[in-house]
Order: sequence, then C-alpha cells, then structure tokens
Amino acid sequence: MTKNIPLLYGFSFFDQFMIVMAVWVPFFATNGIGMQQFMELQAIFAIVILCGEVPSGLLSDLWGRKKTLLLGSTLKAVSFTLLPLWDSYEGFLFYHLTMGIALSMISGGDVAFLYDSYRAADDKKATGTAVLGNAKFAAQLGTTLSAILGGLVVTLSYGHLLWANAVLSWIPALLVLGLAEPPARPSPAKKSRSEQFREMLSSIMARDTATRLAFFNLVVWGSIGLTMFWLNQKYWQETEVPLAWFGVLLAAFSLVDGFAARSAARATKRYGWRPLLAAVGVMQVVACLGMAYFFGWAGILFGFLYKIGRGLGEVLFLEALNERVSSAFRATVISMTQLGVRGTFMLVGPLVGYGTDAWGLPSVLSAIGILFSITFMFLILPLARKQIRH
Repeated sequence: MTKNIPLLYGFSFFDQFMIVMAVWVPFFATNGIGMQQFMELQAIFAIVILCGEVPSGLLSDLWGRKKTLLLGSTLKAVSFTLLPLWDSYEGFLFYHLTMGIALSMISGGDVAFLYDSYRAADDKKATGTAVLGNAKFAAQLGTTLSAILGGLVVTLSYGHLLWANAVLSWIPALLVLGLAEPPARPSPAKKSRSEQFREMLSSIMARDTATRLAFFNLVVWGSIGLTMFWLNQKYWQETEVPLAWFGVLLAAFSLVDGFAARSAARATKRYGWRPLLAAVGVMQVVACLGMAYFFGWAGILFGFLYKIGRGLGEVLFLEALNERVSSAFRATVISMTQLGVRGTFMLVGPLVGYGTDAWGLPSVLSAIGILFSITFMFLILPLARKQIRH
C-alpha cells in the first residue's frame, strides 16, 4: 500500500498532463466552433459523465479500484489518439462522448484508491489532508508543465500538438498496471449492501449536516471551477494575450493552485480549519469581482487569488467528506459529487456561453461573484461551524 501512494501521485500528474488543454478554446475556434457551441459540447460532455458517475463509482467499489481505473485510463488514451482525426462538430461530439465515459470511470476511483491506500499503509506521520493535498499538487504540477509544453508545441502546428498529446495520454494507463488493490475494509454492521447504501445516502442528504455541507460545497466548487477554467482562456483571448502565452498563464495558474493545495495541511495547523475555510470563501468573491471590474491584466492577477482559494478549498472539502464516508462507498460518494458538478455545469455552462457572447465576460464574472457570495453565506460558513472529524 505504501508503494501505491507515489504511483497515484504519478497518476495524478500524468492524468492532467494534457498539453492540448492550454489552447483548447482557440483550437476549437480554428475549427469554426464558437463559444456557445463550445459550451454546448461541454454540456453534452457533462451529461455523459452525469449518467456514468454513480454507476462507475459503484463499479469501482464492487469490481475493484484498479480494474475500473485501468479501463477508464485506456479509454481516455484511445479518445485522445482519435482526436487528431476530427475537424467537425460531429467529430468533436464523438470525442466528448467517449471521453465522458472514460472520465466517469476515473472520477472518484482515483481519490478513493489514494485514500484507501493511505489508510491501509497506516503511516502515522502522514495526514489525510497532506496526502490529498500532495495529490492535488501533483495534478496541478502536471497541468503546469503540460501547459508550458503545449504553448511551445502549438507554435509548430496544432497537428504536432494533438499527436504529441495522444502519445503522452497512454502513460496513466501504464502507471495503473503497477498499483496493488487496497484491501476492503469489513463493515461492522451486519446489513446488506443495499441497506448500507441507503443509510449512506440518508446520512449525506438528511441526517449528517457536516457531510451534506461538504458534499454540496464540492458540487458548487467544482461546477464553478469548471466554468472558470474555460472562461479564463476566453478572458485571455479578449485581453489579447498572445497564443504562446496561454500555456505560460495556465502553467502559472495551475502551479499556484497546486502549491495552495499542498499547503492546506500546514495552513490548517497554523490558522485553524474554520478561519481558513472562511478566508477561502472570501477569496473567491473578491477574485471574481476583481476580474470583472479590473478587466485586463489587472484582472488576470485577481485570477491568481481565485486559484489560491480553489486549491485550499478543494482539499478542505474533500478531507471533510472522506473523513465521514466509509471505504465501502467512498468511490461512489466521490463520484456522486462529480455527478453533481457535471449536472450543474450541464445547466450553467450553456447559459454562461450565451451570456458571454451576448453581454460580455465582465457581466458573467460579476454574476459568478454574486453566486460565490451566496455559497459563502449558506454553505461555507455553516460548514466552518461544524466539526469535520469524528
């Protein structure tokens, strides 16, 4: 189990090492896909993941973390390998369908695999917050370096970029082959799996307020984060940032996000969980309103504040949820959060795309800042008043 942890850090790194993502929005624009169509594709992508999240989480819990993760990683590699062949809306639609299935299999299972391995290794020196933060840092470091590489390779051509990305996409599947399946933890209650599952759902949705708040914070956090990821590229485009610098900016954003996530455990010890969580909520509101009202390079600087808050917050919410969910359903529950993320984005994404084309980015970012204010009042502050550990 101890060997699993560095392998899963490597998986987190290479799973996000997608060099094409640094110029994803401009790439689609060169193929005649506007922002509204782009967000439509992302919404369809979200629907596919929405339909696959919970079944894939159950599959991971029942069939095994390793098998499900390997199947998802392989399908993801196949999807990227076929991507250079598409140049139409229909082709990109096929890509999003297959990639959606792949990511639904990976989502939840990787975090559950890591947390189960950490528990099985029984390392007294490590904490769950530190392990999750390190994995998040590895993922963001992968995004950082891939963004820099993508910005360089795209200066040759999009063809070079797509084929290089296809080759690199097979590395995560190779890493999964070296993992050992973590041992299943027996349930102390003598109940059927369906009864345990119903109790787990009841705990999340009704009985346990802290678990419910952590769950819904992750849903809102993830859906807005997904929206902001694409809006950032549009923001840079409208700020007339040179295309080659897209990779540098994405790398810088990802690195800040990763360092913030890695610092979550240390920051919690120094400042306390509750004050840190409250500060994270304030950061998001200030960052989005700053990007809206100081549109341009000053707004890009506010984007870094957003990434600091996101890096810290995601780790805190994940730790709160993982501490309160049993191993038997951990992948399922994490997949359910991703189901919520994709379901919310399915509704919000096209609206954001339409709003961006119709009213401009400043108006959309102001609306997101207001949404973060509501989230802060009704989800983050109530969670900050709860005790997250048993």
